[in-house]
Amino acid sequence: MLQGAKVQFLGGPWSFLPELDTVIDEFFLDWGKQNNVTVTFERDAQILPKIQTAIETRSGASIIQYASPPTFLANALVDVTDIVAELDSEGGGYLPAAPFQMVFDGKWLGVPIGQHNWFINYRQDWFREEGYETFPDTWEEVLKVGAKLKAKGRPYGMTFSDQAPGDGNGVPRLILWAFGGKEFNEDGSLALDSDETMAALEFAIRLHNEAGDPGETGFDDSGNNAGFLAGKFSMVPNVNTVYLPATKNDPALAEAMNHALPPKGPAGRFGYGQLPWWGILNHVQGADLDASKALMRDFLSMKNFGKFYKAGQGYILPLLPNYENEPIWPEDPKLAIAKEMFQLALPPGYALPYQTKLSSLIYDKILIGKLFSQAATTGNARAALDGVLKDIEDLKLLA
Repeated sequence: MLQGAKVQFLGGPWSFLPELDTVIDEFFLDWGKQNNVTVTFERDAQILPKIQTAIETRSGASIIQYASPPTFLANALVDVTDIVAELDSEGGGYLPAAPFQMVFDGKWLGVPIGQHNWFINYRQDWFREEGYETFPDTWEEVLKVGAKLKAKGRPYGMTFSDQAPGDGNGVPRLILWAFGGKEFNEDGSLALDSDETMAALEFAIRLHNEAGDPGETGFDDSGNNAGFLAGKFSMVPNVNTVYLPATKNDPALAEAMNHALPPKGPAGRFGYGQLPWWGILNHVQGADLDASKALMRDFLSMKNFGKFYKAGQGYILPLLPNYENEPIWPEDPKLAIAKEMFQLALPPGYALPYQTKLSSLIYDKILIGKLFSQAATTGNARAALDGVLKDIEDLKLLA
């Protein structure tokens, strides 16, 4: 029996798209009323300290929402393999990114609720002036036209930064992977010190100097959004949190822009996906644990969770193939790219069989963002790589 149980949800606000919080709140409160369960919410943009406090005090939060890979929290999370098995069966089997990020020591540490995919936001009107009806298909061509655009005061806004947990992890990897670099080998050994990484960094230095905004090496997650919305940038890699505000506040800008897949590099075309997830802290016991599991199971089922994806308009995309034919996809043709990105994106450390504590820490510390920031700022790719390799050696002690 769930009657009298309590569930406390702890997560960061969906500040770029608050409609998502509304979908969560309305379902949770209605579900609580129907099942005689008290449901409460706590949201904070600086969520990790709140999670750590709940773990240390073994009190407070029941369900947590977080985006970094969960392996570093493995000892504090309930095994939710039973919930995942039901969702997996219903949804046609999770895309590989889901178990890669969420499975540790044979157990699912949380349920991935979807993926944020970084695509190209660009000023279609300005690119047309340079002779491009569509966005360039290769990074080399992006650099070539970018130099012309910057000369006209229309630079790119590439988040080569360790100050942005979202963009700082995502944007540099679009280039790192496209040039054949990667964080790890399949056997778990570090792969970052390679000719391919150096080629990616050397290209990023040129892209920054010849086509980029000088401030992009210190952007936070709002930096490139704000610059594009202010009419300053000609291109930024991001989710749809540039376009959606423009449709409401600057229709002329929304009309002038469009979206594209990330360009190809020597190793091909790569997309990046960040996987937010929900987990249950293991101090939760008895009826409260049963209620937490039941609530997650009901809300994340396809009949209910499709409303969440629909509200996101491509901001967060599914990890279950059976959603492909569900009415959740953006109706705006300028967001149709979301359906292509849905199966293209890879998670950080993708070459590993599963995320490890070290790969999670590299992500959490935004070290790939730091690598590209240092290279672009100093112009010295080798020194930037050596510095980050030292940082990783220090992280091995924590992992």
